[in-house]
Amino acid sequence: MLLVLFFMLILAMIAITYFLPPPHHDFFELYPENDVFAQKLKEFRARPLKKIELNGESWFYYSGGKGTKTLLFIHGMGGAYDIWWNQIIAFENQFKTIAFTLPQKVNTLEKAEKGILKILQAEKIQQFSVIGTSMGGYIVQYLTQHHPERIEQAIFGNTFPPNDLLLNKNRTKRKMIPFLPEILLYWLSKKNLINVILPAAQNNALLYAVLQGLPFNKKQFINRLDIVLQPFPIPVKNNSVPLLIFESDNDPLIPKILREQLKHLYPDAKVHTFHQQGHFPYLNAASEYNQVLNHFLNDFQSSN
Repeated sequence: MLLVLFFMLILAMIAITYFLPPPHHDFFELYPENDVFAQKLKEFRARPLKKIELNGESWFYYSGGKGTKTLLFIHGMGGAYDIWWNQIIAFENQFKTIAFTLPQKVNTLEKAEKGILKILQAEKIQQFSVIGTSMGGYIVQYLTQHHPERIEQAIFGNTFPPNDLLLNKNRTKRKMIPFLPEILLYWLSKKNLINVILPAAQNNALLYAVLQGLPFNKKQFINRLDIVLQPFPIPVKNNSVPLLIFESDNDPLIPKILREQLKHLYPDAKVHTFHQQGHFPYLNAASEYNQVLNHFLNDFQSSN
């Protein structure tokens, strides 16, 4: 009888652990500095969002800015629309700016493409420039391949080309993740943040607060991982779209071999390499990031 009770207790503990939600952290509690970054983020988050519906899924997005040209921002695997606040505020006087949060159920490049096109349709935008980071940079490559006639400029930030390396490396992990408790995935992600991501970014306090402040959801994690691992045909070299590649020489999430393959795949792209800034230079090296982005965008505009 005691043995049965013991095993029942163990099963109950496992069940509690499996359904235990991950903790949620607030950026402003983790980053108590009331500096310009925090003030601008607070102001930006107070701005209203718009919404479209597609196949029963709500897409929330921000649309603002004063320019006649459009700059679309696409976040990475763990991000959301507001992770681009430094760039949107910096460019909103030059461009109409759009940033969205990829819905939880979106798990393919094709679904991401359809949602993006519907947002652009709702905003009556035909031509646009687009910047994406990590997973977002992968989506930008897909868009550039399928809609080159609509894209005026494309920026691939800290990303990777279509490849087999990430798929082979993560194949077993992808099969295991659905069976792991959400709280365990959260703690594994936090361990990676503390031990890998932050040291590469010189343990930047702002980066820590932003990444820890992002909501964590297992279903979203799985679906976005599926986008990262989804192959698509290697793009045909196309010089019609001006390209800029952002990379970091110590990016812990993008292997060097993939950074080199990306540059080889797009030999006409301009390249800017951040030194010792890790995977998120648009956050922890925002001034340099914005300066290079501004030169690229305006050099193209002034030559047309």
